[in-house]
Amino acid sequence: MSLRSPELLESSVPCVVVVDPRFDAYKGLAASARLGKISLHFRASGAEAVKLARRLRVDAWLIAPELDDMSGHDLVPLLQSQLAAQGRGDTKLAVIEAAPPGSRQWGIAAGDARVSGADSLLSRPIAFRDLEALLGLPTAERAERAEIVPAGGPARAVFTLPMGVGSAAIAIALLFMN
Repeated sequence: MSLRSPELLESSVPCVVVVDPRFDAYKGLAASARLGKISLHFRASGAEAVKLARRLRVDAWLIAPELDDMSGHDLVPLLQSQLAAQGRGDTKLAVIEAAPPGSRQWGIAAGDARVSGADSLLSRPIAFRDLEALLGLPTAERAERAEIVPAGGPARAVFTLPMGVGSAAIAIALLFMN
């Protein structure tokens, strides 16, 4: 499931893939995607994630420890080897932990994440600021550093308004037409 089509992606918008069968745990990220801050994709299994990694340039992978078909800790090295073969060494991989930071379970999960090769360990709920920290740059700075013309040719300009503002703009346009 994807919240933005690949054709509309811009290089300044981070592409994030959540690999977790519990999609409902990421409502905050889904809200950021609806606002156009990120391109967000969900996968429930490791096999689906590996297929997606072959065809989509991803900035950050957020991986749950338990997936439908494998352990998240087993998926991390699979993705790393595929990304390295594609020359995408700058992609960040984070493991998601349900336990609160500082707890005994968090410490165990941090060790497991390090052993698997993950860049970071994050706890639910994941917020947009967590992604900025994982990627190392706030979105505004990423936009300044982005290429003007992507490798596939010029990108289409997309103007996105939050729903309330969009509705108000339509209402004003209708008033002027009458």
